[in-house]
Amino acid sequence: MLTLGCSPDAYRRSADRQVRDILGTRVDTTLGYRPEVAAPTTVPTQLTRKAFDRFPASPRAPADEPLLRPAGVEVPFGPLGPTTRVVPLAESTSDDSMLYGSALDAGTLRLGPETPSDLSHRFDLFASLNYGVQNSRPYQTQMEELFLVALRVTLERHLFEPRPFVQTGLRYTGGQRDVNYRSALAATASAGVRQRLPYGGEIVAESLVGFVNAINGNVADGESAQVALRGSLPLLRGAGWVNLDPLIQSEREIVYQIRAFEDFRRSFVVNLSTQYFNLMAAQQGLNNRRINYLNLAELTERTQALYEAGRISFLEVQRSLQSQISAENALVNAREAYENLLDNFKIVLGMPIDQDLQIIPVELDVTIPDFEQNDAVELAHRYRLDLRTANDRIEDARRGVGVAENQLLPNLNLNAGITAGNPAGSPAANVEERTINYEAGAVLDLPVDRVAERNQFRTALINLQRSERNYVDLRETIAVAARDALRRIETARITLRLQEAGIELARRRLDFSNELLRQGKVSARDVVEAQTSLLDAQDNFDRARAQLQIQILRFLQATGTLRVDPQEGAIGEAMTRDRERPREIDLNAADPAAVQ
Repeated sequence: MLTLGCSPDAYRRSADRQVRDILGTRVDTTLGYRPEVAAPTTVPTQLTRKAFDRFPASPRAPADEPLLRPAGVEVPFGPLGPTTRVVPLAESTSDDSMLYGSALDAGTLRLGPETPSDLSHRFDLFASLNYGVQNSRPYQTQMEELFLVALRVTLERHLFEPRPFVQTGLRYTGGQRDVNYRSALAATASAGVRQRLPYGGEIVAESLVGFVNAINGNVADGESAQVALRGSLPLLRGAGWVNLDPLIQSEREIVYQIRAFEDFRRSFVVNLSTQYFNLMAAQQGLNNRRINYLNLAELTERTQALYEAGRISFLEVQRSLQSQISAENALVNAREAYENLLDNFKIVLGMPIDQDLQIIPVELDVTIPDFEQNDAVELAHRYRLDLRTANDRIEDARRGVGVAENQLLPNLNLNAGITAGNPAGSPAANVEERTINYEAGAVLDLPVDRVAERNQFRTALINLQRSERNYVDLRETIAVAARDALRRIETARITLRLQEAGIELARRRLDFSNELLRQGKVSARDVVEAQTSLLDAQDNFDRARAQLQIQILRFLQATGTLRVDPQEGAIGEAMTRDRERPREIDLNAADPAAVQ
């Protein structure tokens, strides 16, 4: 039994004592021992003004020059697939010849993406972003979520507006012999308006009219009318700002959801751009393998000619041909991988899978951010929207403690009302002043049973400490993400420089091995190894170039400085929805690959 007039801290201690008893018994019988289970909390002494702010401020990313922007240069475009051909090989005079013609068949296999004339959509990065904004299903879901949160606010606001009501009814009454078979038909109608007061209580203004029509017996016809004004005002429990808590919280939830929607838009840009850049790397890898195949096909021709001249053995021809077949197989596999990536990209865009799509490479000017790790962390702590929301959630939880504490108070309500009606036997419209009746009083409901409210108060204290821990955890996680993003940019930059040097070295090695093969000083294996090294270096370079652009976007996202509003650069312009269709590459333009 709880004593009357307990303080909030006494309620907390009472809840802790009962929970410890329950857990002690259950944990002991379940585990055979009693591990320590505690949730220490303290009661806040006062609430800050921030807890009642209906529109908490949000940080805005600095209006710096975008790190990724169109380069303003023309990007050459052409189908990646080579002109299909069968490599002509001289017939061998050996009976055990292992020479084969190329497996490529112009009628059954087409290398690389379709030619431009076969396509209905040709998107660069920014056209892809705009199409995704217009058609992506997750994007639509996030917009609906924001709409639903705003929709809930309309109800909370409406509850504090004058709310009219109208009721009407029809009632038949009757009796048997002992009441002389009396029966009557009564009709009632009431109309009024109620107003919820900002700091608790309600005022109701109502008019009630009744009509009685005698059907049988000695029931008299009659009309009655009443005009009433009633009010109720809490003085303890439910009084004051706690009455506004649902409205305050709903208004703040709009701000939180707007921030979450902006975070989603930034993630949408990063995820779609990541797939776009990976597609570019895969597309270039497909082109590299096409060139690799053609070079190995040429190598097969040269080794065949050298063999016929008696300068090398037939084993070298077989090695060249085997490498050519492997290169052809790699080309086919690369095309399959590219088409799979393209299908997944269509899902992100919200495009039907069977829709034709050509991805056009866009040349970007890349500015590598120049920050120290501590500077990057400071940027993230200042501009990350989710961190600001986590901080505001602490104020929400602190306000929730105050609401729960208020519910522990006794109910003390002040009630008052005044009514006026028509005299008996007069028409309903004849409402007279002399019939006015008024009343006033107070009702006190002592808090003899507050177990439910006590538990809610204890839960609110725990939720407050959880929100504080969540904020600290998110703050540290964001710091790690910012530092990691900066390191990944540096790694991608160094990798790109190394692979660029590796390509040059591999090209020189290939030229040198080709010359030595012509002189008969090396085998075809050396040329194949040099060609493979060049292909690997090209693939690594393309991946590193894509990763550098991806990591810069991820750095902007990690620090909260990625601007996606329509007025901020090409990415922001592509994210606007106030257009009927996304920008596509003009198929009728003289140079459709030009990126403006």
